[in-house]
Amino acid sequence: MMKKIITYDGVLDINLEDETVSNTLYEGVQKKIKLKNVTFEDCIFKNVDFNEIEFDGVDFINVIFENCDLSNKHFDERLIKEVLFKNCKLIGSTFIDSFIKNTEFTNVSARYVNMAGAKINNMRISISDFSESSFVETRIKNLDLSEVKFTKAEFLKTLLNGVDFSSSDITDVMFDVMSVKGMIINEFQCIDLIHLLGVMVK
Repeated sequence: MMKKIITYDGVLDINLEDETVSNTLYEGVQKKIKLKNVTFEDCIFKNVDFNEIEFDGVDFINVIFENCDLSNKHFDERLIKEVLFKNCKLIGSTFIDSFIKNTEFTNVSARYVNMAGAKINNMRISISDFSESSFVETRIKNLDLSEVKFTKAEFLKTLLNGVDFSSSDITDVMFDVMSVKGMIINEFQCIDLIHLLGVMVK
């Protein structure tokens, strides 16, 4: 149960440092906030614009982001556990070397997102745009995809064995031979991967 409901209006600067924040609903926050070494646990963010919110060493555990703009935010080297991103913008956000577990992205715009070096354990992405995203040396265990747009994304040195891309758009995606081994595609997607064999189709 949420014990606190926080909304911010007017001109307000807030700093949170070395804290654990739990059981809180943040709604309509659009003001300048600095977060340093903060853990959010069992919290909900609704209709929050994070453009004026600075992250520095922030972990999220059992958190819901709904209708939020998290574009260009850095989740690098952080813990993202049991988190739901729903109807959010994550354009240009980075999860480099982060640990992502039991997390879901649904109906999100995540173009240019960077998950290089991330450790992913049980992640679901559905009805979302991950165009031109980057998965380089990403360790993946249990990735569930449904209707994801990956146009011009890159998967390099990232094992995709057992990952089902058959309902997703992989047009112009950059794969390497190491990454595609064992991945699941539909018959129409073969043309997007045949160049890895070094052959040409007439």
